[in-house]
Amino acid sequence: MKKKAFLINGIILTLSSLAGRFLYMGFRVWLSQMIGAEGMGAYQLILSVFLPAVAISTAGVSLTVTRLVTNAMGKQQSETIPSAVARCFGFSLLMSLIACTALWCSADFLSDKFLGGNSADALRMLLPGLPFMALSSCMRGYFLAVRGVLRSAASEFAEQLATISLTVFAFLAFSPQTIADACLLSMLGATVGEAVSCGCSFVLYRLHVRRFKSPKNRPCTGAGKAILHITLPSTLSHAARSVLSAAENLLIPLGLRKCGATAKAALAQYGMLQGMVMPMLFFPSCFLGAFASLLIPEMSESLAAGKNRSISSGTERSLRMTLLFSIFTACFFFAFGEELGVLFYRSREAGQLLQILAPLVPLLYLDMVTDGLLKGLDQQTHSLLYNTLDASLRVSMMAVLLPVLGMKGYFIILYSCGILNVTLSLSRLLKTAQVRFRLFQWLIFPFFLSAGCTVLGKFLPLPETSTWWGLSIVLALCTSGYGVLLQLFRPFLQKRKG
Repeated sequence: MKKKAFLINGIILTLSSLAGRFLYMGFRVWLSQMIGAEGMGAYQLILSVFLPAVAISTAGVSLTVTRLVTNAMGKQQSETIPSAVARCFGFSLLMSLIACTALWCSADFLSDKFLGGNSADALRMLLPGLPFMALSSCMRGYFLAVRGVLRSAASEFAEQLATISLTVFAFLAFSPQTIADACLLSMLGATVGEAVSCGCSFVLYRLHVRRFKSPKNRPCTGAGKAILHITLPSTLSHAARSVLSAAENLLIPLGLRKCGATAKAALAQYGMLQGMVMPMLFFPSCFLGAFASLLIPEMSESLAAGKNRSISSGTERSLRMTLLFSIFTACFFFAFGEELGVLFYRSREAGQLLQILAPLVPLLYLDMVTDGLLKGLDQQTHSLLYNTLDASLRVSMMAVLLPVLGMKGYFIILYSCGILNVTLSLSRLLKTAQVRFRLFQWLIFPFFLSAGCTVLGKFLPLPETSTWWGLSIVLALCTSGYGVLLQLFRPFLQKRKG
């Protein structure tokens, strides 16, 4: 029954995430056509500067709520749940107000030094959304703990719908003539979207939390300790990593200019990479992201109950499925990246970048799932340390390589740091869960199956793959063939040695 509930929740989250990703990708495509690659670069730079404030406001609190609620239900102490969530509300609001104040005061400086001097208003437009994001993060953790994934999915979908609708309406109504004005309207849409999401989440939370209220309600004595143990270290680490990530994003156009590109060309290259290619690269991860988030409470419960065998089998199954999916995705992006770039963005260059970065997909997806498993196993400190180390190395290498090698240097950084981060995180997970990595069964053999299917799809006499219809047929055939082969070799792929 528990496995069935996990599967149902996973399907709900996957479908909602898929719908949200389609909306988001459609919005990105529309926005890139409205403001161009240079405008997308400015848009991404503003968001990158905003991310440290988001980390301070939200990082760790969702995990803390999930762990507190899960532990309370496991110990039959559900009467402490409202108090636990309320304390996390207070902490996250306090942190969001601190972040708001700091970014409001430094907006002009950041705009003048790093964003071209016309972005302070757009940056400040995002700040009212921080308290809403903080509260939403707490409620997302609650919904995850009580397996109320449909409520969380509904709130996130409402946010995306409100953000996209308002932004499109604002562009049609005001017809922005400059990149600065376009960014300002886009940030207004994002802020309103966060407010809508928080309102929906709060209504659903209040309706659901009633079942835990009783005349015997008592305060959660472990909330303060959990905030110190989970939220505070996570907040500080995420904030440090976000600052490094912002520095990384700011260094990209700066390094490209030092390598010989004009300011406009450097911003356009950055916008194409971060605003067009990366969202497409992460798009299929919605099929894994839903289950990765559900693994946190599942692993947390197994850890609390001492079910080591369940932890090992769940970890092994998660890693195997992640690699089977991500390797095929990488092969498809590599084979048909150019066609995807033309279809989505009318840009052959974007498609070529997608092909270059396609081998990153298994690293990115494996890191996402591994991170969720480590958090569920109370190893979040190690995960954050590895991520902070990764971000520090990226910034250091960018300062050295980008001015000399340009985009080639950036690709070297992405691959080398990605391999290091996954190696560290995966090693910790395998040791904690007592699982042995099966190189041939999980990595090498699936690669040959995936490559065979995509190469066959590339050279079969099929309809023109530069059209939506033709590429959809190719994707369906490649996916079906890969699925059939996986079923044929399933006993081998799941075989345990020793």
